[in-house]
Amino acid sequence: MNNPCLTFSLSVFLTLFSLSSCLKSARLTVLQPAQMKIAEHITTIAVVDRSKPSNGWLNTLEGLVTGEAIGQDRRSRQQAVDGVINALTRTPRFRVKTTGIEMTGSKAGNNLPAPLDWREIERICADYDADAVLTIESFDSDNASSARRVETKSKNKEGKQTIKTHYDSQQRTDVRMGWRLYDPKTKIIMDEFVTNDYLRRTGRGDTERAALSNLPSPQTVGREVARAGGINYGMRIAPVYVAISRQYYSKAKGYKTRMQEAARLASGGNWEGAAKTWKNITEIEKENKKSAGRAAYNMAVAAELRGNLEVAQEWAEKSWTQFGNKKARNYVNILKMRQNDVRKVEYQLNKKV
Repeated sequence: MNNPCLTFSLSVFLTLFSLSSCLKSARLTVLQPAQMKIAEHITTIAVVDRSKPSNGWLNTLEGLVTGEAIGQDRRSRQQAVDGVINALTRTPRFRVKTTGIEMTGSKAGNNLPAPLDWREIERICADYDADAVLTIESFDSDNASSARRVETKSKNKEGKQTIKTHYDSQQRTDVRMGWRLYDPKTKIIMDEFVTNDYLRRTGRGDTERAALSNLPSPQTVGREVARAGGINYGMRIAPVYVAISRQYYSKAKGYKTRMQEAARLASGGNWEGAAKTWKNITEIEKENKKSAGRAAYNMAVAAELRGNLEVAQEWAEKSWTQFGNKKARNYVNILKMRQNDVRKVEYQLNKKV
């Protein structure tokens, strides 16, 4: 007797496999808007590390309690600074100056200290020919790991029950960072923001010790989280270039050869040539709406990659409303959001892009 659950699962798998096999991916670079607009007179930012704990012994004591290695936070702080610089080098909005300045901040690194004196900010701006100073002013990380015993019951060929034991381990690394952006011209702290980021990792072993040893180094994970946090903060204050991907169809019933040829043109960067084929399919196809919907969807992708978002939206709407391509319904909303993002970026850059 056939197992209906197995039959259903197999059909779902085959459907998903079939869909993925007829889709190809294209990458494009877009300018992602920041979360806020910075004053127009700020064009150059100097980056300073002010997160060194003033009570070094207290920070060392905390490290002994939590299992952190001595110097771990310092190396992670450096990664946070590298991360924010990485983001700010991918924006047309600002120039970024790496100062290498390391200053003492809060006592234990887990709270924001009092703001820097404006005379100090003005001195840094004068030394580095900058309009503003971006500081990381607090940094604190914690690592916690644990393991639990897991028993799995099974039966052998003779029907005898056996129990196998292993251990699952889990590690959580938390990083808390505080940031400030100083504008000496207006004497205003343009942004004061605290980030809380964490990363979980898992491991497995035959013993508790083996399971814990199979976890990654907490120092490595801490630096990874810190760098990502720095990048995210940079993207908070500046529009940054990021890579995104779009999928398009390489197959359609009744047009196998033509769709494959068009896909090869697209993968080679000839989107205009591919679009001629896809547009022709949408014009001549009357009965096979599924194929026409795929071709129209591809037209939307081609238009987006060529920077024409309004035309892309028109084709995506046609793919959904006229031909019933469900994938296009979500794509319409994505394209609307992208158009809104473009307007945000124009506002943040104070010019057309």
